[in-house]
Amino acid sequence: MKNFIAFRTPNLWTNVLSFFISITFMIVWLPFIRSLFDGTSYVWGTEYFGLKLTGAGITPSFLFLIIQMSLYALVIFGLYRMRNRKLYFALLGIWWLNVFGNLLFDILKNGDTMFHGDTLNVHISITTIIVPLAAIAMFLIIQVVRTEKEDISISWTKKNSTLLNIFLAMLPLLFILLYSGEPHGITDQIGVIIAIAQCFYIPMIFKPYGYKHSFQESLIG
Repeated sequence: MKNFIAFRTPNLWTNVLSFFISITFMIVWLPFIRSLFDGTSYVWGTEYFGLKLTGAGITPSFLFLIIQMSLYALVIFGLYRMRNRKLYFALLGIWWLNVFGNLLFDILKNGDTMFHGDTLNVHISITTIIVPLAAIAMFLIIQVVRTEKEDISISWTKKNSTLLNIFLAMLPLLFILLYSGEPHGITDQIGVIIAIAQCFYIPMIFKPYGYKHSFQESLIG
């Protein structure tokens, strides 16, 4: 992990943006991990800029989830650990278009949109929340760019390694819960809850630790 150097430290804006990234990460992580672990018993579907995609297990459409996962890997890892900040800011713009641009396009084309989570019986109207969320996400990106500091160098720590090992240890349990459980059953629901928690846990793995900063710096960057 010697090459996993952090070049920026967290502040209020990066912390909140990381939270927003985690929320949108669920849209990709859940179908990705469930397609792998549930197999053909799990069916996912989405509409991406007018293109309807669906899949059950590892099908050709799974390539879309792989591309999405690659984008999120770069966005999550790069928040503190990508040295080329211009490239990273471009990635944040792509992330915004990928998520909010797509949802706004869908709203303009189809009107109200509903998010359906069958396992946990979640049904949310997207239209009433997506516009303010898109504006907030754009504001956070601007604030992150504005509060960027000079290059620093923070090494990967034992805490980072511990967090990574805990995540890896979760995967066999998640596989057992999702693969062996009945669709929409209790084990399936526990597995989904763990997968959702992982969306907020994964960014913590790549945060820099072991540095000193003042409370004021953590607020204003």
